[in-house]
Amino acid sequence: MKRPDELAMKQIVRRFKNLSSIAKDTNVRTGWIAYMRQAMFLTLSNLAKASGLSPATVQQIEKREKAGKVTIETMRKMAAAMECEFVYALVPKQELSTFLKQKALAKATRILREADVHMTLEDQRVTEDIKVRIDRIAEDLLSKGDIW
Repeated sequence: MKRPDELAMKQIVRRFKNLSSIAKDTNVRTGWIAYMRQAMFLTLSNLAKASGLSPATVQQIEKREKAGKVTIETMRKMAAAMECEFVYALVPKQELSTFLKQKALAKATRILREADVHMTLEDQRVTEDIKVRIDRIAEDLLSKGDIW
């Protein structure tokens, strides 16, 4: 896959930085629908009326969300009924450039170790420092977007 250009990468990094500050605080015990419904003083009946569903259905949706079995479409519908924004994101667990560099280094290491086995068997051992070679190949892989 082609690597995003420099401007796109800066925008991606900025978004992740903004999201990562809130990502740690996104799990609520009751699930977000019940949490927000209670915070907004909405009863099950009020939310059911606003969403065009029955109170029993809203209660089932809350249970499904808590169990991790609710759809994105349902979350959007419930958010709209509560006049809220539904936010959905995948946020890297570590800084993106660090993650990408680690993936590139791991792949470069695999490539070099395999190549070195063949070179040694053919009595063509490379004398250049392996770290330098790994770094050079990792940079090449990163520039091509070929780290997986």
